Amino acid sequence: VMTCWPDDAAPLITWGLTVTRGPHKERQNLGIYRQQLIGKNKLIMRWLSHRGGALDFQEWLAARPGERFPVSVALGADPATILGAVTPVPDTLSEYAFAGLLRGTKTEVVKCLSNDLEVPASAEIILEGYIEPGEMAPEGPYGDHTGYYNEVDNFPVFTVTHITQREDAIYHSTYTGRPPDEPAVLGVALNEVFVPILQKQFPEIVDFYLPPEGCSYRLAVVTMKKQYA
Repeated sequence: VMTCWPDDAAPLITWGLTVTRGPHKERQNLGIYRQQLIGKNKLIMRWLSHRGGALDFQEWLAARPGERFPVSVALGADPATILGAVTPVPDTLSEYAFAGLLRGTKTEVVKCLSNDLEVPASAEIILEGYIEPGEMAPEGPYGDHTGYYNEVDNFPVFTVTHITQREDAIYHSTYTGRPPDEPAVLGVALNEVFVPILQKQFPEIVDFYLPPEGCSYRLAVVTMKKQYA
């Protein structure tokens, strides 16, 4: 597990696909959230409150107060599944299904050993575990897309109970820093992916571009057919 920048608080998992499911949902959520290592089997799950994993967790707390929230993390998934995890797909479409559309073949998944979540069958390493309601820890600071360090904030602690991996597993990681960085390459691919999704919602859109100068998510350039004066 790598440390990216001199003043980072601790080693960091950067490219893990976090798999969650809300208490009343059939479809799972995939998201990429950085995870600070704080112990042999403890990580801090930095998901912002509006992200899918955090929303699933909040629904779980409301429906099953005091119960542990199952979480799995896949490391080393294929590119289409990674793109699916970072694309804001409609609620009617799962990230796995969207990844299958990008790839041209169905996403193969397998059931976890310790919970009912399904993870990519092609992944290199799988972490399984839970979040204990109320268990929080201060996360950060870390070097971020803006070229500055984040402030410290509290996030839930992910306790790992099971690890499975391929015989010669490849650990998938990246670094985050001032653009253009490695995640900016993903932003280039997302420019092509977003256009048909946006056109379904807003047919007047012609093209869409997330420039690396805006960290590939803070700024968008849109061209459109003006329908009225």
